[in-house]
Amino acid sequence: MQLPANRKLDKYIGYCLIILLVPITRLLGILLRKDHRLHQPPQHLLFIKLLGLGSLVVATESIQAMRQQYPNTRFILITDSNIADGIEPFQVFDDIWRVNTGSLSVTISTSVKYIIKTWRLQKLWVADLEVYSKLTTVYALLTLARNRFGFYLRPVFFRKYLNTHNIPFNQAACLGDNYDQMAQAITGNEVLPAGNQLPLRNNEWKKQYIILNNTCSSLAPVRKLPNTTFAVLCNWILTHTPYRIAFTGTGGDKIDIDQFIDEHLSPYKQKGRLFNIAGSLEFEAYYRFMADKGICMVTIDSGPLHIARKLGLPTVSIWGPTDPLAYIKIPASQQQRHLFIYNKVACSPCVHYHERLPCGGNNICMKEIRPENIIEKLNTLLMHLNGEKEPALQRGGDYRGTAIRRSV
Repeated sequence: MQLPANRKLDKYIGYCLIILLVPITRLLGILLRKDHRLHQPPQHLLFIKLLGLGSLVVATESIQAMRQQYPNTRFILITDSNIADGIEPFQVFDDIWRVNTGSLSVTISTSVKYIIKTWRLQKLWVADLEVYSKLTTVYALLTLARNRFGFYLRPVFFRKYLNTHNIPFNQAACLGDNYDQMAQAITGNEVLPAGNQLPLRNNEWKKQYIILNNTCSSLAPVRKLPNTTFAVLCNWILTHTPYRIAFTGTGGDKIDIDQFIDEHLSPYKQKGRLFNIAGSLEFEAYYRFMADKGICMVTIDSGPLHIARKLGLPTVSIWGPTDPLAYIKIPASQQQRHLFIYNKVACSPCVHYHERLPCGGNNICMKEIRPENIIEKLNTLLMHLNGEKEPALQRGGDYRGTAIRRSV
């Protein structure tokens, strides 16, 4: 199933099940009067996250903090098969239950199988990491777990009546802070920041590739840069730096990226400076390539951004319909390694706030970002990684004529 179809399924079937289950749940709660206090740790903690590898990567720090509090608890994740492949190399969970969301019949049969499986788990708690889904709330309820934790906000107000523990989701706060709030609700202890746990990277300046990403899920394609803007960035890198370019994406993006290269970068195809790795590497090899070969990543708001930051890779991120302060928190010691561009237009942020976007899909917030602004940020980052105090590109200068010097 495509994502729009999944969202409709979640909305309509979810609401029908909620209408049926809320009165039953409330009645059983009054009659059974179960003890939902957290004085004993669970034997099993099941996390539900069906969509969004990037947000799941953001959640890993909070999940690892929970593991420190509950070292004897078995951590289980139920997620889409593709996300399972992406999160497995980080070794955050003891078990991963895979759901193939590409087929409705398989999704239903697999989900029912896992629900029955949860009934056999002793001292089970469930943490629903989805923010807007209706069906995941129902799923958590059907596990019959004694304690069920979930976010709630106005669009999913009904969760107050189905979860045993509700965590207010603050849309104005950073996503990681919301996950920390859930971890605190589950463990009863404050979650300490993990900003100093990034991998150590050596000889960054000698890496071979600048990694570029202009792909995202169909949840919000308005996050993408126009191809013309992206092409100017690519041409500048190939003309003014010694680096090769590696394009990231999923297997479904590979054809589009090849077409982009043919249309905008064909003179460089035979020179060995372009590498389309979209869908061509297993996730573990993909992460190893990023960590070992990439000097930095330039990306829109998408999963690869959060993966790069998890791997310690410096980044330049480009934002339009989403607010960077809601998704990334940059420690003071890392601020020169993670730069971003955000021209806050009047209607931004809009994704997750409006079902119908104010621009109708004409993402002027991304179309108005000038390529020289991206180049200036990238140049500043490269100079910082090279140990230079001032970027080679000065304000007001001609970005097309700036050369990057490389120390060897």
